[in-house]
Amino acid sequence: MLMGNLFFDPQTGLGNFFGLLKAATNGTFGTKGTIITLDLTELIKDETNDKKTIDSCIRALAGLIRAEITRDDYRRMAAFRIGDGEFVIVLPEKTQAEAENLAAEINLLFREKASWHSVPGVEVCTGTATYGEYGKNGASVSTILKAAYLALADCRYAEFPMHLPIWAEKLIDHMVERVYETLDLLDEAFTLALNDEISGLPNYRAAELFLEQMLEKYRRYGEPCSLLLIDGDNLKQYNLLGYQQGNRMIRELATLLKNALRHNDRVARWLSGDEFLVFLHNADHHFAVQIGERLRAAVEEGSKDWPYPVTISVGVATCPEDGVTGEELLAKAEEANNAAKLGGKNQVCGANGCYRGPVRFQE
Repeated sequence: MLMGNLFFDPQTGLGNFFGLLKAATNGTFGTKGTIITLDLTELIKDETNDKKTIDSCIRALAGLIRAEITRDDYRRMAAFRIGDGEFVIVLPEKTQAEAENLAAEINLLFREKASWHSVPGVEVCTGTATYGEYGKNGASVSTILKAAYLALADCRYAEFPMHLPIWAEKLIDHMVERVYETLDLLDEAFTLALNDEISGLPNYRAAELFLEQMLEKYRRYGEPCSLLLIDGDNLKQYNLLGYQQGNRMIRELATLLKNALRHNDRVARWLSGDEFLVFLHNADHHFAVQIGERLRAAVEEGSKDWPYPVTISVGVATCPEDGVTGEELLAKAEEANNAAKLGGKNQVCGANGCYRGPVRFQE
C-alpha cells in the first residue's frame, strides 16, 4: 500500500508503535518469547546534546538493530521505534538469557559508535521481559504491550508492578483492536486519495509528498538527489483508438518505467495524461542522466509491438546543483524537458546537455 509507511518510522526505517500493534495483532510474534527495550531518553533530555548529535545516535542504534535482524540466529526478530528514544525488539522463541546477551552486545557496540559522535560514555538503558505461552492463536496484543512496557520500566525504575489485572488487559485488547481498525481505514483512504486509477501509480498529490520526503532526506543527510520529468512523445495518436486503448497505453507505459527503476526509487503520474515524475534518492547528475537514458531506452524497446510505438523525452534536475526546493527542481526539470522536446524528442536533457544512447561525460 502506498501509505504503508503509517507503520514505519521514517528516520530509522524500523517499525513504529502502530507497526508494533499491527504485528502483534497479526500474530507475528508467536506464542512465547522475550522483549528487549532500549531507551535513549536520558541522552535526549541532556541539554548539552544538540539535535544533530541525538539524531546521529538514534540512527547509529537503529543501524545496529537492523544488523542484528539479518543474522541467521535472530532472523525472526522484529524491531520498532515506539518513542523519541525508545526502541523495542521482539525475539520470538528466545529466552531471557539470550535476550540479555543480545542487549549487552548492542549496548557495547553502541557505546563505541557514540564515542565517534563526541558523546563519550553514553549507554543504552536496556530492559528485558518475557511473554509466556498464550495459546494456539498466538500472544495477545495486551501481552506484547505489557512485556514491552515492563521492560521499559525495568530499564527506568527499581520497582514496578509486574502484573496487570484481567480487566486492564481486556481493556487494552479492546482499545488496540479499535485503533488497528481505524488505521486500516486510514490506510485505505490514503491509498485511494493518492493513487492514480488509470496508471496504477501514485498520483500528483503523492508526487508532491515524495518530492518533499526526498528533499528532507537531502537536508538531513546531505545526499544528492535527482528529479526526472518524463513526457510522452506524440501520444495523441492513441486518441484515434479510443479512451480504452489510450488508458491501456498509459498503464503499460507506467509499468515500463516502474520496472526500469531501482528498488528505492519512485515514479508517479504528474499533471497531464502522459507526464511522469521519477524521484532518485542518493543520485548525482551523472547517475540521474544514466537512469533517464535507461528509462528512455526501455520505453523505446518495450513499445515496439504496441499499436503505435512510443518514445519519451526526459528532463533532469539535481539537488543541490539545480536547486534545493521543490519549486526550483520542478522548474529546472521542466526547462530540461522542454529542451529535449525542442531538440528532437526521444532524448534525455540536463544541465550538461542532451543524450540519446550510451551516456559519456566529459570531465
